[in-house]
Amino acid sequence: MKKALKLIDDGVVNTEFIQDYLQENIDFIVVGVVGAQGVGKSTILNLLSENKITESFKRSLFKSYSDSSMDFETIKIFTQKHDESQVEHSNIFKIESQEDMENCMNATQGIDIYVTSNRVIFLDCQPFLSVAVLDELIESENKRTNLINDFVSLENSGEIQGLQYTAFLMSVCHILLVVQDWFFDSNIVRFIQTAEMLKPTISNPEDEYCDHFPHLIMIQNRAQMADFTPKQYKVMQKVYDNLFKKSKLQFHTNLGLGSGRVINTLNPENCGNPVNLFLIPDVSDESENYIYRGHPPLEELVKKLKANLFGAIENPLTHVQLTEKTWLLYCNRVWETVKKSPFFVEYAKLMP
Repeated sequence: MKKALKLIDDGVVNTEFIQDYLQENIDFIVVGVVGAQGVGKSTILNLLSENKITESFKRSLFKSYSDSSMDFETIKIFTQKHDESQVEHSNIFKIESQEDMENCMNATQGIDIYVTSNRVIFLDCQPFLSVAVLDELIESENKRTNLINDFVSLENSGEIQGLQYTAFLMSVCHILLVVQDWFFDSNIVRFIQTAEMLKPTISNPEDEYCDHFPHLIMIQNRAQMADFTPKQYKVMQKVYDNLFKKSKLQFHTNLGLGSGRVINTLNPENCGNPVNLFLIPDVSDESENYIYRGHPPLEELVKKLKANLFGAIENPLTHVQLTEKTWLLYCNRVWETVKKSPFFVEYAKLMP
């Protein structure tokens, strides 16, 4: 698979096109990502799905990095303009462009899927609490009919759709990444807690119910130098620890930076009880190697995040062992259950 494909588009799970890329293999892991608009969800997945992060890859992925490196490598770039190594990297997941923002559009619509060679399935979800999503639902009556129940009011349809997608990912993923680009947005936390509350229990043909909850990792994208200090990281951990204390999502499984295995100073002694909080730095300063950044390079942090994801304990999604192909069929059943669930309609009635 060279590019991400559509898993859910216009409220329909596309099983036909994806079956060819899946195997009868039980040793796989599913990683989903959610977040608000423009926080870097697709960028994070591009970093995780890339085998090696090169300079050309970073230039194509990060506009700010490309601009900052121009002063240092202007001559080199223009003299090697036609060199094959300078050809723009083709991203697996489409990232938001300036044109998308100007036209009030999202780079990701629905849920995209990408399967790596080492059998990791990445799911990229459209942003929740997005004006662009609501605008699209208002313009397209067919899409609104396919996705949202008739009893949900138009102004609340965008948020309900986001809750359905998030509840779906909580049911079919081993790990769920929640991406933010600042600390902290109370609306994001409320949204995740609401999706967990509304997530329906999935039954199998034997009428056995399975209530699966994935590992939850909070990703702080575009983190600044101060965020990597033990004092600030301790504050961030304590806030998230209190907010998700009663959650059934697996938030205390040592998949963040607070374990001390990635950055020595960010350990339980300095930062308190570790939660799954991971920081990805702002790359605008990456080219200035002579400046102290206060954190390891981007490449090293992404490598550590990969190791945490791929080494996480995979709790079974169902009572029956799933292969990649049967997981896709399970996705179809989960999505139908989510769409027909009365919980979302009842919740919409309580919304202002």
